[in-house]
Amino acid sequence: MAAQRTTPLTLLVGLSTTLRQPVLDAIVDAGTVAVVVDQDELPDRGVLTWRVTDASGPVDAGEFTVDDDCGSCQLIESLLPLLETLVERGHWQHVVLAAPPAMEARSLVNALVATAPGVTVDTVTCVVDAVLLVEQLSGDELLDERGLALSPADRRNVAELTARQIEYADVCVLANAHRGRAPERLQNLLLHLNPRTTVVEAGPSGVPAGPVARTGLFDFSAAEQWAGEVADGQRLQPSGEGVTTVLWRSTRPLHPARLNDALEDIVNGVVRSRGVVWLANRPTQRVRWESAGYSASLGTLGEWADTEHLAECTVVATGVGLDPARLQSTLDACLLTEAELAGLDWQSLDDPFAGVL
Repeated sequence: MAAQRTTPLTLLVGLSTTLRQPVLDAIVDAGTVAVVVDQDELPDRGVLTWRVTDASGPVDAGEFTVDDDCGSCQLIESLLPLLETLVERGHWQHVVLAAPPAMEARSLVNALVATAPGVTVDTVTCVVDAVLLVEQLSGDELLDERGLALSPADRRNVAELTARQIEYADVCVLANAHRGRAPERLQNLLLHLNPRTTVVEAGPSGVPAGPVARTGLFDFSAAEQWAGEVADGQRLQPSGEGVTTVLWRSTRPLHPARLNDALEDIVNGVVRSRGVVWLANRPTQRVRWESAGYSASLGTLGEWADTEHLAECTVVATGVGLDPARLQSTLDACLLTEAELAGLDWQSLDDPFAGVL
C-alpha cells in the first residue's frame, strides 16, 4: 500500500505580528496557503480570530471561542479540523501556520505530529526583534501585563515565551537587524540558546535574506531533546561577543533555604537556564530547574531511582555579560557543606518550595 501523501507545513511564531508579516508575505507563493491566527480580540471578546489566505487573496475567516482554562489547548483542538479541511481540498502544496504571538511552537508541533496525518511539519520559524531581543529575554514582565496571555490562568512571562520560541525553532529570523546594536552578538545569543537553529537576517523592509520555509530542517527528535530537561554539556557553544554559556555540576545536594535566598543572585545576568537539581530535603526526587529573565521555577520530574543517573545537580545557564566565576560561586554556596553532609538530618530542613513541588 502506498504511503499517504502529506503536505509540508511551516510553523511561524514570534511576539510581533508586525515583524512577522513581511516574513509571511515572502513565504506565500502560488502553491502556499496561510492560516493566520490573531489574539487581538482575546482580552475583550474571548476569541481567537483566524483568516486563510493564499497568493490570490483571502480564502476564509472565522474565530475560535476560548474560555478561562487553557487558551492554547482550545486553539489546538479548533485548529486541527481547519488544517485538515484545507489539506483535503488539495489546492495547495504547502501550508503556513502563523500562530498567535503568545503560542509556543512545541505544543502545536506535538499536536500536529500526533493527530494531523495530512501534514508534515517541515520548518519551525521564529521571528525575533533585534532591537528588543535582549530586553525581552532579560525582564520579568508577565504576558498578562502586556495583554498577551492566552487565558487568565496563563502566568508565563515574556522572557520564558521568547526563550521557548527560540529554543524550538529551525530558523530564527533576526528582524530589525539594521537597527539593532551588535548584530553579531545577537546571532551568537540565538545560537547559544539553540545551536540547532539557522539565523537569517531580515533586510530593512523586513524580508528575510535566506530560506525560512520548506527547508526540510525540522527534526522532531532533535527538537524535543533540546527542549527537554537539560542541555548536554557537549553542546555548549564557545563564548564570544559577550555571550557566555556556563555548565555547573555538583554531586552534592542543594540546601533548600540557601537556594531560595540566592535565587535573585543566581538569575542576575542570566537570560536563560535549565537543569535538574537535587534538593537535600527531597533526597529521592529529581527537581527541574528553569529560569528566564528574572523569573526562576522548579518542578518535579520523578524519582532518581527511575533513571540511570546518580543524584546530582546539573544547570546550564546563558547570559550576556555573564560572569561565570560569580555564578558558579553563588551556586556552590547553596550546596550542603561537608559538615552538613556528615551530621545534618536533611529531611528536617525547612522547605521554601513546598507550595510548588
